[in-house]
Amino acid sequence: MMLAVLALAALGVAGIYAATCGGAEPIPFADTLAAKQMAFLAVALAVFGAALLPGYTRLARWSYWFYAFSLAALVLLAAMRFLRLEISGILYPTNNAYSWIRIPGIGQKIQPSELAKIAFIMSLAYYLRYRKNYRCFTGLLVPFAMALVPTALVLYQPDMGTAMLFLPVLFLMLFAAGARGKHLAAIIGLGLLCVPVFYASMHGYQRMRIDSWLLHGCAERMHFAIADAERAAQREARDAGGEAVALPAARLSDDEKTALVRKVTGMWRFRLWRLATHLVWKEDESDFAAVRKNLFTALEHESGPKQFTALQKFSKWLLADPSHQLFQAKLAVGAGGFWGRGWLQGTQTRYGLLPEAATDFIFPVVAEQFGYLGAVAIVLLYGLLCLFGVDVSFSTTEPFGKLLVVGVVALFAAQSFLNIAMSIGLMPVTGITLPMMSYGGSSLVSSFLALGLLCNVALRRLYLIAPRPFEWRE
Repeated sequence: MMLAVLALAALGVAGIYAATCGGAEPIPFADTLAAKQMAFLAVALAVFGAALLPGYTRLARWSYWFYAFSLAALVLLAAMRFLRLEISGILYPTNNAYSWIRIPGIGQKIQPSELAKIAFIMSLAYYLRYRKNYRCFTGLLVPFAMALVPTALVLYQPDMGTAMLFLPVLFLMLFAAGARGKHLAAIIGLGLLCVPVFYASMHGYQRMRIDSWLLHGCAERMHFAIADAERAAQREARDAGGEAVALPAARLSDDEKTALVRKVTGMWRFRLWRLATHLVWKEDESDFAAVRKNLFTALEHESGPKQFTALQKFSKWLLADPSHQLFQAKLAVGAGGFWGRGWLQGTQTRYGLLPEAATDFIFPVVAEQFGYLGAVAIVLLYGLLCLFGVDVSFSTTEPFGKLLVVGVVALFAAQSFLNIAMSIGLMPVTGITLPMMSYGGSSLVSSFLALGLLCNVALRRLYLIAPRPFEWRE
């Protein structure tokens, strides 16, 4: 397990250095974020070792206190945001989010939501260990309340990425504890019914993230269709003996433009976005509202060529602004090919074309450097980590330790899946790190703390002389 974790950490450091070492002339290692990541890794390994020392059954007694302390920190951040207050040098907004607290004296920041994830897992495992009331529908209210309170507080910061992790962990822990599948399925169904309400209650910039993800495939189809037409026109110019120059627009006939508009606007993504827009969006003064209004006006009142022009402008704006991160990330992943461009040779990361390359988009960085093989290696390493964790869970009958391991495995699985899916366009772009790989002290230390708790159970696989826990007769 540790070999898999250290391999992920090494790939992360290599990717962070590639993303922050500069352009054509790389800067010294000591001056990059990769050097800081190495220092964070040393602290994280120390925390990992400390988490192994006491027996996990002793730590279990402090679960509720740890949970209460993490909630108090999240409430403090929420109150500061609500009152629009700041504490100079200690608590202030970063990227318009109240998610960090700077520790006086050492100059480093901690992210309470990272610790809240682990506190939630410990407290939920402690709550469920000897109960069976969650086998009925009403008994699920307390576990869901334990998850929804930190979810709401983290979402208010706002930090949508971290807030998305609590519910998957809750469902997997309840499933492992023997909650009835029909109850969990009913709750998932109710959640899906609430998606339109949740979407309508979002802030404009949050809806724009979902809209840009939904429309990204439509904009890509438009972009590459025009690019293919331009390349075909250039080939024709070269074959005719002319000079191959960059053309200002694609040489498409009116019929071809009309057909392309119908193809793009007929995609289910575009139709779903248009329906949601008419039902939810209000007129405002944002750039997105203005571009959207021009597009809808053209689609409803203009002919094919003018519709094509409006859709082309909308696609260019979408790929250059709201979907810029996702577009560059997918270009980086695709540019790596099968073998990769080689370490420090990736153009998207080497020249700073990929935003947040060292944190949220570390996966495309590694995929560009080491190709499809590197990307698959990352997925396999996370798979091995989760597989070893499942083995630990199956080999102990002590209920708290079993659920603690399930929670940690669920956290790693959900977080790695969401980050990788976000990086390749399967999920909306949200601020979520890749465990053990992304740059950041709080993320790295919390990941190794969770790993330390998992290994604590692995070293002390208690076997109770009693009926196996969480096995129920229907």
